[in-house]
Amino acid sequence: MKPIKTLTFLAVGLSLATALHAHRLEGLIQSSLVEIEPSQIRVQVTLIPGVDIAPKIKALLDPNGDGESSEIESKAWTGEFMARQRVTVDGQSLPLTIQTVRSSPLSELADGHAEIVIDYTAELGKLAQGQRTIVCANRYEPIPCIYQCNGIVPKTPGVRIDNHRRDVGQQELTLAVDFSEAPAPATPTAPAQREMPRMPTAIAISLLMGVSGARAAVTAIAGRRSRSTKGQRQDPV
Repeated sequence: MKPIKTLTFLAVGLSLATALHAHRLEGLIQSSLVEIEPSQIRVQVTLIPGVDIAPKIKALLDPNGDGESSEIESKAWTGEFMARQRVTVDGQSLPLTIQTVRSSPLSELADGHAEIVIDYTAELGKLAQGQRTIVCANRYEPIPCIYQCNGIVPKTPGVRIDNHRRDVGQQELTLAVDFSEAPAPATPTAPAQREMPRMPTAIAISLLMGVSGARAAVTAIAGRRSRSTKGQRQDPV
């Protein structure tokens, strides 16, 4: 996916849990999903504002109050959100790249059914070797929030999550990940060569020389054998 420069407000259908689809009355839920791949870490954060704080969230996305989020306003909000995201591998922070930002229309914020979804990635490079400790943290808190975080079972061979834990507020997810080389495809074994049975002289000659040549060769061999036999035979006394 190509990264986008601004926050685009589009009506989108998202497959979330039933509880997340319900109309929220209170607070701001931030739900993070983390997927580990052989070469990168993918994080998706879904924000669902309740009716009670919808005006505050709308003010963050639309500071001038004209009912739309301009390019400047979109960049400002996205930058503020990403500045509070962290991904580390063995304590080393990784650069983060926004892939997509999707949102319900601003007009839907008031009914408690709006959603904002941010997808971003962190490239692993040479860090994707051996056993690693990966920490993904979401510290974006413009108002008191309810956080959820979880990891996704790796789909790719060579990546295994040995252990995971969350902090008390579920703002931070720690994964013990083992990166190993994917098993090489099995090399097909060559079939065993069987020894061909020896053919009678006449058949072998016929295959090599053709039928007509074989007949002449067989006749010559028979003549030599006949003369040899006659030379060894002795007349009775």
